Formats: sequence, structure tokens, C-alpha cells
Amino acid sequence: MDTATKIGIVGGGVEGVALAQYLKRKGFSSVQIFDEKNVAPDVPAGIEMVLGPDAFTKMYECQVLFRSPGIHTNRLDSARKKGITVTSTTQYFFENCPCRIVGVTGTKGKGTTATLIHLMLKEAGFDAYLGGNIGESPLNFIDALSKDSIVVLELSSFQLQDLKMSPHVAVVVMTTSEHMDYHKDVAEYREAKSSIVRFQKPEDFAVLNKDYAYTEEFAKLTPAKKLFVSTKESSGDGSHIMGPKIVNCIGVKCEMIGDTAKVALPGKHNLENVVAAVAAARALDVPIPAVQKIVYTFAGLPHRLELIREKDGVKYYNDSFSTTPETSVAASYAFNGPVILIAGGSEKKSDYTEWGMELQKNKNLKLVILMGVTADRMEQNLRSAAEKLKAEFPLKVHRAGNLDGALKVAGENAASGDYVVLSPAAASFDMFKNYKERGEKFRSLVNGL
Repeated sequence: MDTATKIGIVGGGVEGVALAQYLKRKGFSSVQIFDEKNVAPDVPAGIEMVLGPDAFTKMYECQVLFRSPGIHTNRLDSARKKGITVTSTTQYFFENCPCRIVGVTGTKGKGTTATLIHLMLKEAGFDAYLGGNIGESPLNFIDALSKDSIVVLELSSFQLQDLKMSPHVAVVVMTTSEHMDYHKDVAEYREAKSSIVRFQKPEDFAVLNKDYAYTEEFAKLTPAKKLFVSTKESSGDGSHIMGPKIVNCIGVKCEMIGDTAKVALPGKHNLENVVAAVAAARALDVPIPAVQKIVYTFAGLPHRLELIREKDGVKYYNDSFSTTPETSVAASYAFNGPVILIAGGSEKKSDYTEWGMELQKNKNLKLVILMGVTADRMEQNLRSAAEKLKAEFPLKVHRAGNLDGALKVAGENAASGDYVVLSPAAASFDMFKNYKERGEKFRSLVNGL
């Protein structure tokens, strides 16, 4: 590929625009963006936009096509058959990156884990960079990298689906099911994720969570050194929780990293992210004091169990990033006190059977407030779970038309010592542009109470 190559970018989202800006800086003279929406993104002068429902039918004159995340790889099969090279920003970055890459994937927790690793590296003085699905294209900093740099990438199934290279350190956190409106089934979703370990070398590292059954299949795919993590048992090589301590082991040598009681991230589920970050950081020779400092001080990313404020003894938490049943369950168990849970949103075809069962079992749950398109299915699953469990005191369920209404119901039922938690277990697109807008709306409403 040289500067005269006819390049097409399929999809005009954040990554597509960042790629167009990069190619423009590098002097590529023929770059087009194809997007099925009719609204043009803000792109550099000289980048041609092809918009509208039939945009993808006009991409076949290009010599190289970059697939943006969210565009399923099979939508470019016809281009491949015509001999057009199909690649992606992620693939291009892996091919041209001069330094080690740490890749982090999973259903939920990958952004938090990637951030922890990045902060640990920075604390230890490494020339470290953070990008990928977390919001910044790695092409924005590729020219600043040297062989001694380390890049931490949060990688989604969209970015991994057709990747033909794997990172030096691959980290797989909790992986259940997600994006069933994009992937045909859970098997395809996990197959996409598996690219993070599939092409590793024996000198690489794979950090895998021993507490999940799928780990076995990921472990079989990689020749890399396996570092297993667990919050439930000793994990051998890797990091785990031993009583009140975080421990990292390599061979017969075990080292104490810190106390679980001092971990700044709220919720037991976040210990999974902590032990994964610890294992990756120690594999990269980050000193224990730097690891410990970040574990004790990093309290989380926006919209991930984020404390907004305390009013009249009631604490309000924004977990808008929780768009799956599993993470909503984890949020409901994260606090030692009565919890009022706000859930519901747009459809992603998630299965709420286990969600309903786990919430009915949670003795700390005081009330569930449901809103959005998924509210009917959610309430049905909660009631079915109560019947199956023969619950003596089934969960109280209220309905609300929107976030304002949900907070009003919460306020009417909350008492000092309670936790009001927005953890939707659903996407946001019925009411909001994305989970961030939903979280900001929640923040604004809470601060206005």
C-alpha cells in the first residue's frame, strides 16, 4: 500500500474518521469514506464521502478497504471475492507498531483492566500509551512510539473479528455474551474474541480467568505462557485472591501485592479486573510498589459504578456502562446495604432468565425500578424467578417512563444508608444516543436533586 493506493474506509464512526485523518497526514491522495447514514462526519478536506443506504455498493473501485468496527466482516465478502484487500485499523496498527502491545478483551471490565495496566506502567516510568475501544485510535499516537514503548489496547469483538495477529500480552476478562444483535450467536462472539490469543508466540503471555469455563478453550488456542487469575482459588502461575490478600505467583515464588480491603474499585467483581491487571503488569516487570499504588488509588472509569453523590445519607451510583445482565447482577451485589436498582433500556436480545433469578436471591435488593423497551421482559423474568424460587418475599418492582421518573420513585423509597444504582442490563438507544449520554443524564438529575 503506497500513497497512490485507492483506499476506502467502510464506516464513518470515530475509528473511521481517525483513520482518514491519519491517512491524510501520511499523504495518501485517494481516500473515501463509505457510510450508510446520510449524516457526514467531520473529516479532513480532500476526503471524499459516499453516504446513504446504497453507499457500500460503490466501494468496489477501491484497492484496499478498511473495515470499521460495527461493520460485520461478512459484509465485505463480496469485496474479497473481487480481489480487493480488506483490512482494519487494528490490523494495520499491529503490522506497523514498533513495540510491545498489551491487548485486553472481554464482555465487561476490559476498559477498567486496560486502564489499570496503563496506569501501572506509567507509575513505573514506562513510555506507555492507551487506546482502542476505550476511545482513542492508536493511529493518533503511532508516530510517537519507539521500540521501548508499550501500548495497551482495549479490544472489542468488532475489532478482533478478522485480526490475524495477537498481542505480546493478551488479557481476557469476564466473557459471557454481548452484541447478539451483531453476532449470529455466542459461538461467533467468542470466536471473534479468540483472535487475541490465537496468533501468539511461545514468548508471549496470555492472562486468563480460571473462574470461567471458556478459559479452557482460549488456553488451548495459544502457545503463549499462561497466567491464570482467580478470585476464588489459587491459580498457579498468575494472580489470585488469598483470604484478604492479592497474591501473584510465578513457579514456586509467590509475592504479596496488597490488601483487598484497600482496593479503591468498588464491588467484588472488580477484583477480577484487579488480579488480571496485576498479572499482566508483573509479566511486564512493573515493580510491586507501582502496582500497589494504582490498585489502592484508581476508583474507576466514568459510568462504571461511579459514585455521583451522597444526599441525605443515600449514595447514588452511575453504572450506565452496564449493558448486560451479568454486569447488572454484579452491581446489585457490590454494596453492603440496601440497594434500589434502576434497570432497562433498548433491546439487544439478552437473556434475562439468570438475571431475574440472581436478583430475587439478593437479600440486599430493596426495589427494582424498570424502564424502557426491555421492561416487560425483565419484569416477566423477575416474576418467573420468584415463582421458581417460591420466594416468600418477592422483589418489589416499580415501573417508570424515563430516568426522571425512575429517580422520583427511588427518592420516594430510599432511606439513609441505601444505595440507588443505575445499572441497566440493556442498551440505551430507545432514549439516548449511547450509554455515555444516559450516564450524563443520570448524573445531571442526581446532582439536581
